[in-house]
Amino acid sequence: MPELHSPNDAQIAKLVMIVGEEFAISGDAAIDYTHDETPDLSELPSVVLKPADEAEIVAIMRYANSELIPIVPRGLGTGVAGGAVPLDGAVVLSVERLDKIIEIDTDNLMVVTQPGVITQNLQNAVKGFGLMYPPDPASRDDCSIGGNISTNAGGMSAVRYGITRDYVKGLRAVLPSGEVITYGGKLVKNVMGYDILHTIIGSEGTLAIVTEATLKLLPLPKYHIDMLVGFKTVKAAAEAVSEIIRRKIVPTAIEFIEGDIVRIIAEKSGKDIPMLDAAAHLIISLDADADAEAKRQCCELGDIALELGAIDILVADTKHLQDKMWEPRLASRDILREVSPTIMSEDVAVPRARLPELWEGARKLGEKYGVRVLSFGHAGDGNLHVDALKDDLPDDVWESAMERYVPELLKLAIDLGGTITAEHGIGFVKRKYLPIGVGEAERDLMARIKHAFDPNGILNPRKAI
Repeated sequence: MPELHSPNDAQIAKLVMIVGEEFAISGDAAIDYTHDETPDLSELPSVVLKPADEAEIVAIMRYANSELIPIVPRGLGTGVAGGAVPLDGAVVLSVERLDKIIEIDTDNLMVVTQPGVITQNLQNAVKGFGLMYPPDPASRDDCSIGGNISTNAGGMSAVRYGITRDYVKGLRAVLPSGEVITYGGKLVKNVMGYDILHTIIGSEGTLAIVTEATLKLLPLPKYHIDMLVGFKTVKAAAEAVSEIIRRKIVPTAIEFIEGDIVRIIAEKSGKDIPMLDAAAHLIISLDADADAEAKRQCCELGDIALELGAIDILVADTKHLQDKMWEPRLASRDILREVSPTIMSEDVAVPRARLPELWEGARKLGEKYGVRVLSFGHAGDGNLHVDALKDDLPDDVWESAMERYVPELLKLAIDLGGTITAEHGIGFVKRKYLPIGVGEAERDLMARIKHAFDPNGILNPRKAI
């Protein structure tokens, strides 16, 4: 590929002219765009551009491609793999101004939206029509639809409803060359040639910049129940997850929180959290169109939990109680960062039945390298967030431990039939570990796909592959 370079003053001036000085920032004013939510990773962009529409994105990409200027697309910067960090003085192209919901189509159960729309805002908008957009990443109140598409975001409700990929039916996008492509639309079925749509979804901003998305909606369930279940052991909690699926019950969500995390949250927040003596908590959510069906499933799940040694079960059927029940889970990452500002957070997944082995293996690796390891995550789809905490370890001890700990943890996930990342993506921080999970032939194919979309390699360089 040709050699890229950060733009000089004259090139920056031409890029700024495209969006207008009011919507271009640099230097100290660009500090919020130097990083995403990845710990200890930030670089200053040459300039941040905030285009108003697709036409301005086209103009930016045409010029950048002709001048070999690297461009980093950015949603709202909530990623945790370094995907939005402008390495080597790249230009940040933020889609935050493309923030309009274009159409809510109740006849076809579709919504057409721009990429800068906050995910929860879109969910709230369609809820007013008795509809739901199910993908619900933990950062849904401040992440964007474009970022979700870029990372193929998952979330709590993936057990029942799936992930972002399952809801994207059409895209408009700008290629690195400045060409605009359109694929799909308000269609349930579409097999016209290779599936360009699903190639772009999850490509982490390395292939194209999404400017418009058509998303599938579902009817909003009439009844919702949440259950909090405490277990004496982590193994019992993991076995309960497997047993629930084995009995062909499909809850909306099954979330796992290690007991040590719950106790830390209780201490730091001062809130009264039940079952503090439990080794693990499961939060189980149920959706149904009939009250009787929701209650029947709730009773069946309660029986399974008690059979496997649950300490206690609490049921929440009002929004106030449900919000209170979910607080510890949603606060997990932020609270852990208060305890230890430096965290190595790994996002691995295995077949659900192998969750106990993953948790136990992660714990033993922590002991092996002298670091505290705590886990939480989406147990219902086998996705565990394993956090190693630096605490007060000296920098050199911590760095040495992580150099060995991380690849061993990722290899453990692969050996258990899993993946090195389930929803956070490869970004920059996991790029060097991709060979642990993806073979040489597959990586070569990925590189050729990248070259087909972006021959000059200007779009989000040094990310993903």
